[in-house]
Amino acid sequence: MEISWTLIADVVVAILLVATLIYVRRFSVQLDAIRAGRAEFEKLIADLTRSTNQAASHLHQFKTTAESTGGDLQARVERAQGMAAEFGRLGDDLKLLTERAENAANRLEAGIGRSRQNTVLSAVVPAPAAPPAVPVVEFTDEEDDRKVSSLSKLSGMR
Repeated sequence: MEISWTLIADVVVAILLVATLIYVRRFSVQLDAIRAGRAEFEKLIADLTRSTNQAASHLHQFKTTAESTGGDLQARVERAQGMAAEFGRLGDDLKLLTERAENAANRLEAGIGRSRQNTVLSAVVPAPAAPPAVPVVEFTDEEDDRKVSSLSKLSGMR
């Protein structure tokens, strides 16, 4: 039995063709999977692009809101600082008025004390000759008011 070389070559070519068809079919299935994956990938890219655009929009809105809020906060801080300075001036004025009231109370107290002492002495001891006059320097209410207004003006110049 003689096998011809052509028949062997034809069988080998047929086997190779069958193997090629099998590999082509597998390759085709893999290409279909890649194409399906590509569609999903394009969808993911579109979703990512949309999400990125939304994030940029929200970031812009956040920045605008932050700038607006920062401006409002700065205005409030400046107003509070102005009020603190005003309270400081008012505190100085109040301190001055308190000192003035204490001085007036001390003068009143001293006058009442002298009056009581004179009343007690006049009741107990007959009035001796008039003592030598000692000049007492007292400020009138008008002079005190002028001093307070001058100090208020000075504190306002700060």
